[in-house]
Amino acid sequence: MKLIALGDNCIDYYHNTGETYPGGNAINVAVHAARQNVETAYLGAFADDDMAEIIKKALLENCVSYSNCPCIPGTTTKICSYDVVNGERSFVGVVEGEKWAGPIRLDRILLDYLTTADIIVSSCNAKIPEQIEKLAKMPGIFVFDFGEKLKYRVPEYYDQVCHKMDLALFSIESIGKETFRDFCAPLHERGVIHVLATMGSDGQMISNGREISKMVIHKVKACDTMGAGDSFLAGFVCELARQGWQKGQSMSIERLEKAMLCGQQVSALNCMNRGGFGSKENDPSINEFSRNG
Repeated sequence: MKLIALGDNCIDYYHNTGETYPGGNAINVAVHAARQNVETAYLGAFADDDMAEIIKKALLENCVSYSNCPCIPGTTTKICSYDVVNGERSFVGVVEGEKWAGPIRLDRILLDYLTTADIIVSSCNAKIPEQIEKLAKMPGIFVFDFGEKLKYRVPEYYDQVCHKMDLALFSIESIGKETFRDFCAPLHERGVIHVLATMGSDGQMISNGREISKMVIHKVKACDTMGAGDSFLAGFVCELARQGWQKGQSMSIERLEKAMLCGQQVSALNCMNRGGFGSKENDPSINEFSRNG
């Protein structure tokens, strides 16, 4: 089984403590999948600055390949700034520098490379909605994270990205099953097979178009919730694949619940560490760049 995480990379900067960590949705998912003994690769555009080297180093340390990633000359790595207090994070802002390296352009060589994946995981943060239709032709399972922003929950965006999508993930406020059924309807109508929602401490819900299941969580005292959703997604997807999940296949609620339990375990473990996957970097230049950028 091979998973390719397609999308963004960044440095997560904790504004109130000065801590820095490599991150980004696709980076986090790739690392957590690799930690489950899955062959994993990251695909995204790298800058040619020192911060990109920090991210590459973390990928190597976690056995994630990035050999097919283009490096864009004269560009900078994006820094996402947060305040993290008592384990909970609040977004402060983004510094892209003079010229952000992303988003990636999927040329024929990269599209051919993506055909080698059994699972492709991407997200709204990849910033490539106009290129997502190309992934519909890939033989691998296609997973897409819509995140938490309302601007990605509109019909126009759904029309752009919902192409042969096996799993759509959302981070939402706690809702009931009937409301969730209505939430999923426009996605299932566009051919999305499974819709998964994470609701923070209220657990998760999933729909396979026929049934809906809600899972409660066993709460832990989180050290840091950064990467909680990404680690959950990695655990969920890898477990479902171990159960024999194939592209275009609708899985039973029982199998989906087993995968959600695995996702919870991976996420809970990650929340006991700082950063999206626990790889801290001490680089004063990042702090200076974040303040001046």
